[in-house]
Amino acid sequence: MNRKNILIVDRDKDFMMELREAFQPYNSSYQTAFASSLTKAREILGRFMVHLVLVNVHLAGESGIDLLLHVRRHYADTYLILYSAHLTEELKRSAYHGGAAAVIESPFRFEDLLHMITGIFFKDSGSSFLDAVHLADLLQLIGMGRHSTDVVVIGSSQKRGVIRIRKGKVIEAEACGKRDVDAVTEMLSWQSPTIRTCRASTNISASSQAVPLHDVLMKAVAQLDENNAAAASHS
Repeated sequence: MNRKNILIVDRDKDFMMELREAFQPYNSSYQTAFASSLTKAREILGRFMVHLVLVNVHLAGESGIDLLLHVRRHYADTYLILYSAHLTEELKRSAYHGGAAAVIESPFRFEDLLHMITGIFFKDSGSSFLDAVHLADLLQLIGMGRHSTDVVVIGSSQKRGVIRIRKGKVIEAEACGKRDVDAVTEMLSWQSPTIRTCRASTNISASSQAVPLHDVLMKAVAQLDENNAAAASHS
């Protein structure tokens, strides 16, 4: 998954600032732009590649549904998520009938939004190269979305590792003769590796001993920090 451009359309400046802050830790995966009107949103869409639009249905005299129809008509490859504090079944039907990728009720938790966005971008993934996503960011997104995938990491000097993930849990990790957390720590230490996701094998399922990806990642990051600190003290 290359870095994705997300356009957020809302008139609430405080809300947009909150989203800007929330997306900061994921800026290697997502780049955000903001618009306070449909006119500005259409201008951005016409000038830049936008992979996903997040738009409030109610825009003080304007409707996010109108932008949905514009996007579907002119930018077929762009996903669009609608949100509203006043969701009705009729609104949901109109949104999905118009081609919305998702509809979410506001206010919403950022974690739920990120989970939704991750699911949208990963639902059709298979053998895609991830040349613009840091491994730690990618693993965090996969864990948050509870996806099933194999992550293949290739470093310099033909170093190779794999992390097998089922429903957000690590069932196996191996790299350079190391396993589990040690293997993930090893892969995190590689500079500018090539990262690829592969569709999960159906004949491998999560066992009772599988560990949540988030827990493995946190332990690996802490271990990597300790290794770096020890190396610095001996230099």
